[in-house]
Formats: sequence, structure tokens, C-alpha cells
Amino acid sequence: MKPIIIIFSMLFSIIVMSVKAEDIEPVHYAYANYLGSGIYQTTGQNASLISMPFSYELGHEGNTTYGLRLPVSVGFFDFELADLPNLDLPDSVGTVTFTPGIAFNYQYNKDWFIESYIDLGYGRNLTTNKGVSIHSSGVSTLYHFDIKNYDAIWANRLYYARYDGNGYDAKDSYAAIQLGIDMGLPLQYQVLGYSFQPRIFATAFWYFSEVDFLTPRTRSFDEEDNVTLTNSVEFGFTLKFAKTIGYSWAGIERLGLSYRYSKNFSAFRLLFSFPI
Repeated sequence: MKPIIIIFSMLFSIIVMSVKAEDIEPVHYAYANYLGSGIYQTTGQNASLISMPFSYELGHEGNTTYGLRLPVSVGFFDFELADLPNLDLPDSVGTVTFTPGIAFNYQYNKDWFIESYIDLGYGRNLTTNKGVSIHSSGVSTLYHFDIKNYDAIWANRLYYARYDGNGYDAKDSYAAIQLGIDMGLPLQYQVLGYSFQPRIFATAFWYFSEVDFLTPRTRSFDEEDNVTLTNSVEFGFTLKFAKTIGYSWAGIERLGLSYRYSKNFSAFRLLFSFPI
């Protein structure tokens, strides 16, 4: 029973910021499944999100594979970063987001892969009893190549996400481009029976417009108090396991750490899958 608990605990992608629930309209939870796993921090603001990126492969036809995307996120207002080492979970859930979708992946040749998805889901703030409809779509290309003894992956991603309030005036959308490289070192290690390869990566994000991530409910606030998503860079390392730990639909492919930085948003991220 304990290994299952550990696996699911490590699968959680946790975003931590500092905010009072009564002062913030936490529309950020609508984008929880698209921000990437990790522990996020901003200056003076606070909120927590746990994202579980479940998926299930349905089958394949020729060079095309297709499957279900089943990401679930829950948010909290009483979770601190210091609680993480002890797995001290919050007392109550503040937000819930579920954005199921369909994924199609095409292998153009042995080096080029094309990935795409369409999601349509729902999110709800359990504190205010308000909900939002969420939809997102994206397309990516991944190129595998070697540099001497180093194997590398170059990734290009373009994606869009939007939410609309159900029965109240709230809406927002954003589109972004992400470019990055993930490089494996010519080393192999084994610990506790698990073989893994150290890898390093760097990636950059370009948002077509600034996205309000946390917005105070009051209208008499300084816009500089907003926390927005802006162009950012990220770098870090992962340990890529030879075999997925856990289940195929809910397993750990990698374990790593990274740092993301932008004008007013920085993050230390815990990674459990391909980081780009």
C-alpha cells in the first residue's frame, strides 16, 4: 500500500503562492493543467494547486497513436511550502479543475514526432461556488538527434487556453510558444534497482499577451499588484528512468528540479515527466 501512496504523492504537481482567499479572485486554477508541474512562488502572493496529469493510450494506427488526456487539479488556500516535506495535506479543497481531452501523436520518421491535443473541461471555485468552462488546444514537434555522445531532443510547442465564467462575467485567454532542448549525458546509474540517465534542459516561453494569473477582486487596486504570466526562461535537470515507475497511466518517467524566471514570476519546479 505504501508504494502506491508514494507514487501518487510524487505525481502531484504542486504550485504554491501567497494570497488571502478573501482578497483574490483565484481564476488561475482554470490554467492549472497547462502551467507545468512544480512548486511556484511569487513575492507577496499565496495559493496552492496540485495537478495530476493522468492519461490513457487507446491505441494506434500506422504511425499515429491516440489516447485520452484526463488531467485533474485541486487548489487550496491553507497550504504552505513548509508543509511539503511532511506531506501535511490541507484541511479543505478550494478549487477543482478537470479538463479531459483527446491526444494524437504522429511519428513522421525515426527522429521527428508531432503531438497535438484538444481539451474541454470545467473548473469550480468551491469557496465562491463559481465555475468556469475551459478549453485548450495545442500542437508540438519533437526532434531527436545526437551530438557526439549526447542524445538530445529539440521541442517546439504552440498552445492556446481559454476560460469563460458560468453565469457571471469572467473570461480570459492566452496563447504561447515554447522552445527548448533536453540533452542526455552519456552516463547511466542504478539506485535501488532503478536505472536512470541524468539529463539537463533549457526552455523559453513567449506569451502573445500578458495573462492575469492572480487578480485582486477589488477594482481599486494598482495594476502592478497583479501577478501575470510573461515571457520567461527555465533551466534544470532530470533523472530519466529506464522504465516508468508506477502505472502506465499514472507513473513517474523522470524526477528532477528546475528554475523558471520572468519579470514578476519565478519558480522552483519539481519535475516528474518530460520537462518541455
